[in-house]
Amino acid sequence: MAMEMMTYCVFIDVLGYKALVNDPSKSVAEKVNSLNSIYSNLATALIIHINEINDSIHDKIYIKSFSDCFYLESKNLKALLYTCSRIFNDTFGFYANITDTAEYTPLIRGGLVKDWVVHFNDLSSMVSHTEGTNPVGLGVARAYSTAEKSKLSGMRLLISKEVIDDLELKQCSRNGFNCFSIEFRNHFPIYLFFDKIEKNENNEPIEFFELIWPEQAMAECTFEYIEQLKKMRSFFPEEHIRHYQKTAEIILKGLLLTDCKQRANYANNEAKSFLESIIRSTPQNI
Repeated sequence: MAMEMMTYCVFIDVLGYKALVNDPSKSVAEKVNSLNSIYSNLATALIIHINEINDSIHDKIYIKSFSDCFYLESKNLKALLYTCSRIFNDTFGFYANITDTAEYTPLIRGGLVKDWVVHFNDLSSMVSHTEGTNPVGLGVARAYSTAEKSKLSGMRLLISKEVIDDLELKQCSRNGFNCFSIEFRNHFPIYLFFDKIEKNENNEPIEFFELIWPEQAMAECTFEYIEQLKKMRSFFPEEHIRHYQKTAEIILKGLLLTDCKQRANYANNEAKSFLESIIRSTPQNI
């Protein structure tokens, strides 16, 4: 009989999937081309980073996918967080140097919790006489609801309080921005940063943190993510513009954690002003 275990669970889905497949202005061939682009991008990020991390840790990262969603699980929390940060960065930055504005750029959103999970034999594997498991339990359900029901938009990894309690975060402040950090060692020290979120977009009290995943990319001071945001604007109709604005917000947090103000002051100020203008604007003025 399968036994339950306490573990860290991540549910991630592609934002805008339903809007894409239901878009009456696109042909099926165009939709299939966009979906192929999205999943090729995600597959590349997942294969590279999960395999790299799993080669160096005892508690391997488990992965399962279905439709526009995928699920990650591990008892190694820091390795799981680092892997998620790389997946988010690779997914967002994949098209940074592509000038074809017809290319679809996916955003993803995830939830991370700690709870119980059971691995049963996967029904499809049993039918096809192959090996595979299916994760079931409160951890899977809560990871899903953390991502989907939080009423928080944009490309974010939202983290529940019991996960944060296991991290022993340290407070830090950079460029007037107060947040939290931990150190993860993967051949060399890497710092991961987090921000506390106390209210959702309906102004309701919540207890979540989010991973500030763009920090490492923004620290290069190339500002490619700013150019990427500019190119992405045309993909967001007014009813979904909140995802664009909230993605700009998390990228601004990443910028504030860097020393780009000292290294590239003028470009840094331009990037900061651009991000702030997106965040402040009403949808029709973006």
